[in-house]
Amino acid sequence: MDVSVRFFDLDGVSVDEALLAHDERGRVARKATPVLRQRQAASFHVLRVTLGEVLAVEPRALAFHRSASGKPELLGAALHFNLSHSGGLGMLAWGPRALGADVETLIARPSARLAGKILAPREFESWRALPERDRQAWLTRAWTRKESVLKAMGSGLRIPPRAIDVMSAERGANAASDSAREWGLELAGRCWAGVDWLDGIGEGCRAAVCVAAR
Repeated sequence: MDVSVRFFDLDGVSVDEALLAHDERGRVARKATPVLRQRQAASFHVLRVTLGEVLAVEPRALAFHRSASGKPELLGAALHFNLSHSGGLGMLAWGPRALGADVETLIARPSARLAGKILAPREFESWRALPERDRQAWLTRAWTRKESVLKAMGSGLRIPPRAIDVMSAERGANAASDSAREWGLELAGRCWAGVDWLDGIGEGCRAAVCVAAR
């Protein structure tokens, strides 16, 4: 898969506020607590520094805008990116095609009610057939996959997560495995390739990246 991923500690980033654009500093200032302000600023800082290195451009010279669907995009460069975070863990993915990334801590209470809101019918049956000890990781992995697909499409939650089937091909013992695996689907007339990303995150998290297939 032609994509690069970086995980980073949002609380440990030494932010250079001079790199941030006026609107980015405004978004930071609107956060309610110092921790949230640090994490928001750290996301912008890492985004600018990383993409600046990739493109050999001064970080503060990068310009961004939002697409018609509200997805952040880079102006003047054929490079796609996506940010995600869970608590103090940040994730940045970038590459030459439309993509989405998501990182999540393990879902605390993987109830049947929550699973029914997230999973497609076949996925729900697969999840319900699992031993209870395996349901938390499986549901979290399904959620990260769906989030990465929706973010790659730029659709947000306008498409219900349960309308997307990303897990039904995996059943039985293999469904509970935490080994990295590739997956894919066709949605809205386009093919999407995905991978569960395990490098760089702790055991209490799951992450996924989805990229528009060639």
